[in-house]
Amino acid sequence: MLNSKQIKEIIKNTLEDIDLYSSDALELVYNTGLVESTYEYLKQIKGPARGFFQCESWVAVDICKNYLKFRESLMKKVAKACRLDCKYFLDPKEHEWEHILTTNIAAQICMCRLHYRRVPKPLPKTVEGQAEQWKKYYNSAKGKGTVAKFIQMVNHYE
Repeated sequence: MLNSKQIKEIIKNTLEDIDLYSSDALELVYNTGLVESTYEYLKQIKGPARGFFQCESWVAVDICKNYLKFRESLMKKVAKACRLDCKYFLDPKEHEWEHILTTNIAAQICMCRLHYRRVPKPLPKTVEGQAEQWKKYYNSAKGKGTVAKFIQMVNHYE
């Protein structure tokens, strides 16, 4: 596992770059990466998910096409934070995002945060609330993760 202080600093800086930082956002994004990969894996062992936050490329494409496309100012901030040309957001391609999500930590962080940004609920303030929001909106009903496992992982690494 990467040093938690360092990864939290990278997450904080990236979220500040896109004007979506709060302590609740930092904790939710950090804990999502912790539960999804323990900050060890950049590729899902058996599956298409990529990066520490285990985002699938189709999800990143959907965020670009159906969220960032309509928020040009935010899209430009995200592109700058990720050090990517806006073309990757304006005309997203799954094969390109598969590579980006594997190699670009800032892009991984942004996609995780934007995934939660689209949730029509406030950011949770407790680990239990994070676990519930993660399961319902990030891991989904089809995912193998559970609320109990999320809480157990976060408590184990605290």
